[in-house]
Amino acid sequence: MTTIKRGLLIFCFALLVHCGQVLAQGSDMVVLKKGPEKTLKTYLSGTQIHFLTIAGTEVKGQVRMIKKDSLFINIYDERAAYTVWGTSFWDTVAVGLSKYHIKEIREIFKPREKFSFIKNGLIFMMGGSSYAILHSVNALYLKQPIIPSTMLISGSVALTGFVLNKVHKRTVRLGNKYYLQYIPVIK
Repeated sequence: MTTIKRGLLIFCFALLVHCGQVLAQGSDMVVLKKGPEKTLKTYLSGTQIHFLTIAGTEVKGQVRMIKKDSLFINIYDERAAYTVWGTSFWDTVAVGLSKYHIKEIREIFKPREKFSFIKNGLIFMMGGSSYAILHSVNALYLKQPIIPSTMLISGSVALTGFVLNKVHKRTVRLGNKYYLQYIPVIK
């Protein structure tokens, strides 16, 4: 056997071993479901998760691994760090790995949506209160009376924003309607 054929055979063997390592088995998954049929979100290793535990602790991090009904999460401790010149910047101080069983999760925060400032009423609160302030300042500056109907309309717009803010849910509470389902990888 020539050295070229032997080198080609070794290269093919190394390539075959490397390709076998690339096809590694994936991680288990946890699925957030609404009722028996609708899947809202699938959590795999590498996805971000933000939830409240039964004890009331807020957990935000990256899912590192899912194994036997438990989530292993990398929690990043971010704090303001100061420079020599007295300015500050956000820095990751530490990374910790924590384990949470799916029964320990009470609520899951919804991801940010487009135009959420309308749904949560922020734009109505800002618009109504800003117009009331603007009308009052203009009336005092021009020495004119404050019009009660204008104040009533701007106050009702701001009140609508406060009601939307109270009604808008930022989390999904797990229980009868929403639940987490563990799906193991078949081996």
